[in-house]
Amino acid sequence: MVNSTPMVPVGNELDGRVSRARRLRESRRAAVLKVARQIFSRKGYHATSIHDLIESADIARGTFYLYFESKRAIFDELLDGLVTTLQAQVRRIEVGPDAPAPVDQLNATVDRVLATLFDNREMARILLREAVGIDTDFDRKLSDFYGRIDAMIVSALNTGRQIGLVRPCDPQVVARSILGSIKEVVQWAFVEQDPMHTDIKHMGREMIAYILRGCLT
Repeated sequence: MVNSTPMVPVGNELDGRVSRARRLRESRRAAVLKVARQIFSRKGYHATSIHDLIESADIARGTFYLYFESKRAIFDELLDGLVTTLQAQVRRIEVGPDAPAPVDQLNATVDRVLATLFDNREMARILLREAVGIDTDFDRKLSDFYGRIDAMIVSALNTGRQIGLVRPCDPQVVARSILGSIKEVVQWAFVEQDPMHTDIKHMGREMIAYILRGCLT
């Protein structure tokens, strides 16, 4: 008599299948995110359709919806990831006998931020060119992000005043002026120009020198 009971994988075999299936899902999901990042950067968020994404990722529409509920869900995940990464690069100025010079700390922070934007230049273009005005919720996210950066600049200015590096000033006004200048330079370097031809370190040093001394000799 033939035993018709199907074979059931057990132990390591079952674990291996589950792991392979999980890796395949993660790989497909990452591939969709990569394609979306490229298309959003090239065409813009509003001009990109679900059809563009599934065609470029070479997946079925049903497969797309296994991973993402909408085009907006992909956009949110991509930009949230970049914003989180950028926030991690911005650090407060440390004061103390063993701390590096404040200007060196500023240079290091700017270097980290610009390097992060350069490494994620497709997303940087999207952040600077496409993110504003998508909807109220996302505008609030961006406002919160820039608000955190503004607060850090205010704190750095106050610390600079305490140690005699910064002149007496209105830190709120000056912080907004600095933030606006940085955003404008980054917009020029990563959206209007080819970032591959930009000397990131030189740009950072020029921004810090301008912030600290203006154009005067």
